[in-house]
Amino acid sequence: MSAAGYTTIYNEVLRDRTLSLEAKGLFAVIKSFVGLPDFALSKRRLGYACSDSGYLLNAAWKELKQKGYLQHYFSQAENGAFCHVYNLMQHPSEPVDFVYSPSIDRPNGDVACISDAQRDYTNISTSVLRDKTISLASKGLFALVSHLMKIPDFVLRPEGIRAFCMEKVKHFSTLWKRFKISGLLKQHRFPSGQENHWTYEYKLCETPDLETPYLTNYHIDGSVSTVATIDGFLAKIKTQVSRIRKNVCVNQKDKPRAVRRRLRRQIEQQINADALRRQFGSELTGTVVTAVCNIKYADKLFIKGAAVTQEHREQISRRISQESMERFLNSVTIDFGRIENPVAYLQTSLYTYHQKLLQPSQAEPVSTGTPEQPLADWELEWLERVKAKRHSQETE
Repeated sequence: MSAAGYTTIYNEVLRDRTLSLEAKGLFAVIKSFVGLPDFALSKRRLGYACSDSGYLLNAAWKELKQKGYLQHYFSQAENGAFCHVYNLMQHPSEPVDFVYSPSIDRPNGDVACISDAQRDYTNISTSVLRDKTISLASKGLFALVSHLMKIPDFVLRPEGIRAFCMEKVKHFSTLWKRFKISGLLKQHRFPSGQENHWTYEYKLCETPDLETPYLTNYHIDGSVSTVATIDGFLAKIKTQVSRIRKNVCVNQKDKPRAVRRRLRRQIEQQINADALRRQFGSELTGTVVTAVCNIKYADKLFIKGAAVTQEHREQISRRISQESMERFLNSVTIDFGRIENPVAYLQTSLYTYHQKLLQPSQAEPVSTGTPEQPLADWELEWLERVKAKRHSQETE
């Protein structure tokens, strides 16, 4: 017997197919606190007795009220404060949700059980019901399985347990696995004598057992194999989660700082982003604007592994215009499906392209102050061949 004793849970609630496992678990948790000195029922207090989020707890709370298992009355004290009292019902009744009752003489947060002879009930370990590391669904399953295992000739199977639950197959399978991982249920699998056929036996634990395996396989040759212990399973999950968080933090550090909306609008006006969107599309134009913002405003800029000074960045930024952007985008083909980081690719390409514009073109003839010399015969013949080749290509 656990140190906290046992709590009597009505079997009618556990067998109610219209009630979710979370609501059954919440009913059992509330019942474990009934009669406790100085206990005031509230959702905040119940949150300390389970591992569920506030959303799931609130949903189970509303479900108990809608199904008539939890009645909520209130009155007003002499000092003007509201006094809330609750009735926990053995049988479902008409919903009573926040109904004014001037005749209430019970203290605020008081909860009372309304039951008959209480002949149909199951005793559940109170320490499990108040364990803050166990979810409401697991507590509901623990109470339901405890009741079903006491039925003579009842063969415990997940399919048979689901017959007393409102959850669908997929959701129930998830909750059943979490129930085993919680350390409250041990599963033993034996060969039935036929190939690929097994029989199962289950054992409930009144306290979570995280040190021993939750599944033990017994083979025909007499050997025994086990699934990794729950502690090992949870440690593996924690390692994976910590690795994911670490990678997320590293990726966030590599990202350039966000540019203020005012500065981004300035860049859009500089390159006439509206005209570029009509010509090249919103996705490509938005990526180009971000790349130009990084060139001009990022804390640090690296082009092909080399850091770029602020002076050179300002020179490049001044050269960027609508005309230069149109010439650049018409000269390249960008496939977003093959580029891992389009922004980084574009800011490197844009910087390199406009850097070349700053340098004097090597193709321009250098003026020597002397008149041009006439072309030689072979040069004239070569030019005629080039013109003829271009003409044939254009007419094809």
